[in-house]
Amino acid sequence: MANRKVLVIGTADEGSLPESYARAFERLGMDVVRYDFVRAIRNAGRFAGNRVLRRALRSRLWNIVNRETVEVTRSVRPALIFGVKCTYLHPETVRQIRKSTGVPFVNHYPDHPYIGIPWDPREASVQRRDLIEVFRQYDVVFMWERSLMERLRQDGVEAKYLPFAVDPELFHPQSVDEGLHCDICGRGHDVVFVGTRTRSRQCEIDGVMRHETAIWGNGWTKSRSGRSRQIVHDPVYGIAVARIYGAAAVSLNVLNVENLGGPNMRTFEIPGSSGVMLARYSDAQSQFFPENEAAAYYRSPAELDGKIDWLLGDPALRQRLRNNAARLAASQTYDHRAAEVLQHVGLASDLNAALPNARTPRR
Repeated sequence: MANRKVLVIGTADEGSLPESYARAFERLGMDVVRYDFVRAIRNAGRFAGNRVLRRALRSRLWNIVNRETVEVTRSVRPALIFGVKCTYLHPETVRQIRKSTGVPFVNHYPDHPYIGIPWDPREASVQRRDLIEVFRQYDVVFMWERSLMERLRQDGVEAKYLPFAVDPELFHPQSVDEGLHCDICGRGHDVVFVGTRTRSRQCEIDGVMRHETAIWGNGWTKSRSGRSRQIVHDPVYGIAVARIYGAAAVSLNVLNVENLGGPNMRTFEIPGSSGVMLARYSDAQSQFFPENEAAAYYRSPAELDGKIDWLLGDPALRQRLRNNAARLAASQTYDHRAAEVLQHVGLASDLNAALPNARTPRR
């Protein structure tokens, strides 16, 4: 029997990208083994559970988990090693794994690979200075944005475009009536945003002046500017996010500076939940979810209130956007992306036979 094992390296948290891919590979008939490197790092030393000490001891902890990763790949004997982000891996580790296993070792990198040192010390960054050298060691690095893919190729990396998608087990059309009532604060919310605070997201959402915005995510409570009406809740994940998108009248999608106009994960998760997405316009997003057909877009924060007024004032429009968004999202799942990965490494010879509805917008 042919080897159908896929080793997925990445955090296994609820709603995480590695877990979405792991389930997609399983739905495609692969035998998936998971290695949670985040948990491994936390378990690698006596004080690794402390975030401050973990950062101080990062080099030592990374070395330990690099050695463990080599051993895991040898013991599992997979047909494919699929890493998500994996910034802890050293160049020599990737080379050693490829040599010792003789199987494709690929990386799907969901962040901006050229922002290794934080522009702002208040913004999180866990990347490394030699990241591009690490990338050169993989069989292929899958990149979510086309211009970044081209830049990586110019730097000697075997890179391929692979956008984000919908995890159908988490983000699927919600069978709820429109109208989000929050059990935590006891209020109804028309306009919502789910995500961690960054300065660029704060500046965008501060543009909503006439409407109350409900936010679920880290970092907002202590950092609100006070210039807009925002109600902050604790972070939520997975299916709880889909329920928010499905019930809210308007779900905001703010692109960070480092998104470069490319689609982010919300680009697919809001439509996949049959939500009404109001996002900053980009050609890349509109190719997947056309403007005023499957999503609404704004060009500057000054337009936000007007766009929200327009959407809230037209229930029929919102329903049309929901229906079209859900229909288009159904052909943009991680099953389709995982099938592309398998096809690229020679483990699935016919993508169209495996997933007849698969399609990706073209430029």
